[in-house]
Amino acid sequence: MQENHLKPNEEEFQDNSQDLINASLLFARALGLILKENEGIVVDVVGDIKLGEEVKKVIVFKFENQVHIYKCDEDIPEGNAVNMDTSAAKEEQE
Repeated sequence: MQENHLKPNEEEFQDNSQDLINASLLFARALGLILKENEGIVVDVVGDIKLGEEVKKVIVFKFENQVHIYKCDEDIPEGNAVNMDTSAAKEEQE
């Protein structure tokens, strides 16, 4: 049985794939408006999210005006803000 995520107050409503795609695109757009360039947030991969057993956390961040998702291998608590700008680190190495 399909679950109703988009209209929980309507008992007979069932999500369809286009509704879920639209919701995902809207959330991505909203995040793109909220986040600054190279800014991200750590998110635990829990529940229905299936990215592989080795993926426990991801970083959702904005880069070049797009929202990206990157596997987080470090032990950073969920909800922490992260800076994904590596240009400063590259300049230090040179």
